[in-house]
Amino acid sequence: MSTQQVRQDLLFLQTPTTWLEDKVIGMSMVEDGELLDGPEDPADWPYKTVLEAIRDGWRIIRFPVLPPSGGSMDSHVFCEFILEKLRPG
Repeated sequence: MSTQQVRQDLLFLQTPTTWLEDKVIGMSMVEDGELLDGPEDPADWPYKTVLEAIRDGWRIIRFPVLPPSGGSMDSHVFCEFILEKLRPG
């Protein structure tokens, strides 16, 4: 039996809410084992929404974790989706 090597790329998309069509306000990714920030100008980011990334083959592996009811977020980033794409290694 042959085993095919697979590489995992990760995409971290930050949004103001958990709505998949909300505007992405931050991004970074792991590609070929290297952590990369997205382009400096948001206009150059490959995805404007999480739904765009899903349509391009990215799979959500972690939905944002929201604070407990009545809790507050100390960070300016409210929601972070983690997505993966598997490809031949």
